[in-house]
Amino acid sequence: MKYYFKNGLFPFIYQLFMAMIAFGILAINGLVWLKIILALLNVLLYVFIIASVSYKDGQEAYKVQVANDLERREIIRTGEDRPLKIHEEYKAWKGFMFGFISCAPTVLLLILHTIVYLATGSYMGLGAIAGILSLMFFIFFRLDVSFSSAETSSATISWYTYYGALVALPVIMLTTGIAYILGANKVRRQQEIIREKQRQIYGDKI
Repeated sequence: MKYYFKNGLFPFIYQLFMAMIAFGILAINGLVWLKIILALLNVLLYVFIIASVSYKDGQEAYKVQVANDLERREIIRTGEDRPLKIHEEYKAWKGFMFGFISCAPTVLLLILHTIVYLATGSYMGLGAIAGILSLMFFIFFRLDVSFSSAETSSATISWYTYYGALVALPVIMLTTGIAYILGANKVRRQQEIIREKQRQIYGDKI
């Protein structure tokens, strides 16, 4: 589990960085069109960063799988017990799992938010925290906020509005998952080219 949490931590940390940028965007008074543009650029920057990292992770994971396959052949051939990096090797679903783990705090907070609000009928603090964690996405539901105006504040927000933070879940999962698979596919194609060249040189004996 340590491996999965380590890979899910990076997208989560960057969510926090982008949330700080989103706070700055909300500080702009009026100019909703400018807020929308800046918020979209913020999301695109985040997607680019985590996609680049996940792409690299997919490449490394497939290389581990190739190395593990070689070790497995040696185990079968010699019967020797050899160490394998099972957790680090490529599986198509792992990239999506990394994205889910990074969103897990937001999902958990919204579940608790629902329970607490239904129990109390008023408290929405947990939903507010979830909104802050995913403010990069939640900002699109609060573009009316202006820090210089007391009349546009969270006091008027509905309890279900905080579920807008869940937009983070499909966006991040798809970004990390697809980039991870694409990275692995690049290494797979490289391996196929290498094997084809080896067949041309050595025949089918390799």
